[in-house]
Amino acid sequence: MNRFGMWFANFMRGRYGMDNLNRFLLIAAVVILAADLFIRWRPLYLLAIFILIFVYCRMFSRNINARYRENQKFLQLTAKFRRKGQYGGYGNQYGSGYGGGSGASGQQKDKTHKVLRCPGCGEKLRVPKGAGKINITCPHCGTKFIKKV
Repeated sequence: MNRFGMWFANFMRGRYGMDNLNRFLLIAAVVILAADLFIRWRPLYLLAIFILIFVYCRMFSRNINARYRENQKFLQLTAKFRRKGQYGGYGNQYGSGYGGGSGASGQQKDKTHKVLRCPGCGEKLRVPKGAGKINITCPHCGTKFIKKV
């Protein structure tokens, strides 16, 4: 890594960095700047600049807990617009914030297994897909049933 890269890495140590809220605000600022190319309205340009300054202030902030709370609030407000089971909405490597996925269980869909419910007790059972008709015995209540998977 060159000198500037090392300096920047040391500078960013202990700072918040990018998250889903910053990505959304950055995209919004770029869209507003693109619209301003055609409209040429000064308040629109100033709004985009203000959003960019806000993004950089959040990114370089050392108050990680406050930025994390802001991001969690944003994720809660936008949860209904994001697909279930998708982590973070914008492909964030840490999931939604740092606390896991936005799906019901927070896990990715298993493509090799199917989850069934026991007719006796309602317990979730994980069985392999494509096995055809199988006899299943619930380990929880002992109920036996046949199911095609």
